[in-house]
Amino acid sequence: MTLTRLRKQASVVFTRAAEPLSRLPADFYTVLGFLGALAYLWPAWRDDPLLAAALLVVSGALDALDGAVARLRGEAGPRGGFLDSVLDRVADTVYALGFYMLGYTPSQVILFLGGSLITSYERARYEAAAKRSMEGTGLLERADRVAAQAVVLLVHKYIGLSVAIKLYWLLAALSWATVAHRLLVGYRSLPRTQ
Repeated sequence: MTLTRLRKQASVVFTRAAEPLSRLPADFYTVLGFLGALAYLWPAWRDDPLLAAALLVVSGALDALDGAVARLRGEAGPRGGFLDSVLDRVADTVYALGFYMLGYTPSQVILFLGGSLITSYERARYEAAAKRSMEGTGLLERADRVAAQAVVLLVHKYIGLSVAIKLYWLLAALSWATVAHRLLVGYRSLPRTQ
């Protein structure tokens, strides 16, 4: 699948980018990415979708970078993973708030955010139960959602809000398609009893 190949190529790029940055601990990049998510609210409040898109991309890139740095430094573990997961969910909520501030309807913002949070919860719950990864299952993983939201913001800036709103509805539908896909995969592959 093309999306899976793109994810693998992006992983290689972030691993290479992490090498010169691995002098600092991975948690530094986790917190920096979260601060980037908070900074994104400022241009959203000012109705500047271009700057909001740029900060969204920076925040998402730092989120991908923290995992690569952790693996390079041998720091990938439960504590960093916990911090990363919690701040990712807060950042997802912040991103949704920014879309609301930019004029997207509350119903579509809540629908997209709900699909995003449940998709991430499904992965966490499945991996805790199955002791194996659910990475690559579904259309919109977190990195895909962040990139897609940046595209929506660019459409908002250069084509218009009405088209961007339609695209955001599509992303909300795709996020729930991912929820359904992960639900089926998890339910079919996990044992009934222990």
